[in-house]
Order: sequence, then structure tokens, then C-alpha cells
Amino acid sequence: SSIDSLIFSSPTDQTPTYTPPSSEVSTPQSGEFGSISEVVYSVKDSVVEIQTTFNSKSSSAGSGVIIGSYKIDGIDAGYYIVTNAHVIQDENGNTASNIIIKTTDGKEYAVSSVRGIDSYGDIAVLMINTKDSLTGARFGNSNALMLGQEVIAIGNPLGTLGGSITNGIISALSREIEIDGNVYNLLQTNAAINAGNSGGGLFNMKGELVGIINAKSAGLGVEGIGFAIPSNDAKAVVEDIIEFGYAKG
Repeated sequence: SSIDSLIFSSPTDQTPTYTPPSSEVSTPQSGEFGSISEVVYSVKDSVVEIQTTFNSKSSSAGSGVIIGSYKIDGIDAGYYIVTNAHVIQDENGNTASNIIIKTTDGKEYAVSSVRGIDSYGDIAVLMINTKDSLTGARFGNSNALMLGQEVIAIGNPLGTLGGSITNGIISALSREIEIDGNVYNLLQTNAAINAGNSGGGLFNMKGELVGIINAKSAGLGVEGIGFAIPSNDAKAVVEDIIEFGYAKG
């Protein structure tokens, strides 16, 4: 079978201060964590839809995850969103001319800046300026994942079904996969992944972000083979981009 990136499937001059989400998460309605519905309650609002336009000629859609807020001159200014580089770039490496973020409450925000893109690592960090209070996801430790561990995928499959939730397990911890000439060590999951899920979140049962969904196995008769960038790898790239505007690694 072939492995295909999902189809959606300049660093800013600002020097914002990054604030990751609090270690405290939303309390489920039942008051306890452990079930899929309880985890979804705590993290669903951190996953957004992304709509892109390339010079008014073509458009596409994908997913993203809010991973923290930023301040400028000590004043709350907006939020950072992580997604895949291929969600906001075309096959020639051109960045979308217009990027719109849609949150679970239906509000839309124009991306004010692409903080940075790591095409090789398939990670991009976007910025939206808003005073609204938005939910951010907390990075978990992907090195602590175990085979068979339950996970939840949230994204925007087909580019029209934002907030869709699927669940599965970790099928492999470090699958070496070649995509468009780049080699990745990815998490493998049997959670349903479809076009448009790219950039969405893979969460553990603690509500922690343990992977950024970026690919699926495509082929006749192929089912239940999806891939995600481990959160530890994604976080390192994100921190570089936020601080420097590019990935140093």
C-alpha cells in the first residue's frame, strides 16, 4: 500500500510571550476522567477547522490544535495553533494566501501570521489575534505511550465534518514511513483517519495531546492504519518556531 499525506486534504516580526495551557483541565460533567466522552468534553474545543485559499484559485481544508496563548507588551493578544505544514502549503511549497480558523462554537478567525513552517517535519505554527477566551491543549509525553493504549482522534475529516471524534489504540510506537521523499518516525493508530484530519489532535485518556495527525495508509482494502507525529517531536519543533520563527533541529 502507499502512504499519502492527508489532503486538506514568514515568521512574524512580533516577539510574543508564549503561555502554554494550564495544567488544570476542564472538569467533565461526571466529575471523573476515564471514559471517551469525559476526555472529549475536556479537549474538543482545542481542535479547530482550517480553511485555506491559494491566490483565490483553489481552496482546501484541514485541522489544527490550539496549544497556547501569547501576550505582546504584557497584554493578552491571541493564540498559537499547531497544524501540519502540508495543510497550509501546496505541493510546490507555496503558503496559502488566506487561512481561516473555525472553532467549535462556529466563530471564524483570520490567521494574522504564520509564525513559522518546518516542511521537513511537517509542522507549522499559526497565530490568531483575539481577545476571546479559547481552550488550549496540553502536550503529553509521547515517549510514555504503550502499545495497545487507547487514544482519541479529533479533527475535520473530508474538510466538512469539523469536531469529528474517532477512537482506537496505539498500534505501533515508531513506524518509519516515507512521505514525499521525507522519512518520519510516526505513531501508528487504528483510529479512523480521513482526508482533512491532517493537523488534528491525537489524545490520550488523560486529555493530553500525544500526537499531531498527519497521514494515513491508502490503498484498496486498507483500513485502520493512520499515523501521527509524536507529541515530543512536535513540541520541540513548535517551541523552536515560537522562539525563533523556524526549527533549529
